[in-house]
Amino acid sequence: MKLDRILAVADQEDARQPAVRAALELLSAAPGQLQVAGFVYEHAAAEPGVLSASAAATLRRALLAAKRRWLKQCVGALLPEGTRARIEAVWTADLVDWVVEAVRREGIDLVVKAGRRSESLFHTPSDWQLLRRCPAPVLITGPKQRAKLCRILATVDAGSADPIQLGLDRKVLGAAAGLAAALGARVHAAYVVPVSTIARDLDLIDVAALQRRTRARLGAPLAALAAEYGIPAERVIIEAGPPERLLPRIAARLKADLVVMGTVGRSGARGKLLGNTAEQVLQRLHTNLLALRPD
Repeated sequence: MKLDRILAVADQEDARQPAVRAALELLSAAPGQLQVAGFVYEHAAAEPGVLSASAAATLRRALLAAKRRWLKQCVGALLPEGTRARIEAVWTADLVDWVVEAVRREGIDLVVKAGRRSESLFHTPSDWQLLRRCPAPVLITGPKQRAKLCRILATVDAGSADPIQLGLDRKVLGAAAGLAAALGARVHAAYVVPVSTIARDLDLIDVAALQRRTRARLGAPLAALAAEYGIPAERVIIEAGPPERLLPRIAARLKADLVVMGTVGRSGARGKLLGNTAEQVLQRLHTNLLALRPD
């Protein structure tokens, strides 16, 4: 996983700037270029007829200048000496559109953004939109961000025979192993056999028996795959249950600092209401999530 160019989305509400801190930790092990973007937009300066053209231009310049000063103050204080960083204030009403275009235009290798759990499901949070649409990997920071990344949980779909999914599993394991090697962290790999909450609660499925059967059938192949990335068999986990609930529990049990998983973008009305597994995990996860898309 390349980390030559990282784009961190500056947090407008948190002066600690968790996204910038997470990006800097990654760059401490794999030196590259950091770009920090802070976003500003004012309806009165953009809507025709609200202000005169000159007044709108004056307001826009003032808001951008204030944003630049604030960014240099709070982000500049975090930058270690010698860090290559570009800090910019961006005028846009759509953060996600701008990020997607910046990734394509500038060859960004990773986007880092602080997670925002307070947004409504029906509003389609920008975190979810980035997971669906961003062509580069996206790291969403969680509320429990530790100073040093020590444990990584890589999630795979060992039960799938789809070549795209198999390629994505290898991409997830490779990214997790590469970050672990660079940062001196430990990697665990996990496969959750999907069982819906309703099926489990109604006792329609013997979850323990399903788990045993899956371990007997997939335990050795998954251990062999994990071994290719330096993950020993004792750090390979196979459990059964609702993935969106079980994966955050496994991460909490391991005290993981980062969860790496694959995700497939979706759009349309259904995508606004029902998130894929990565999006549902994001709702419950208390640590950082790195989402990778298929090649």
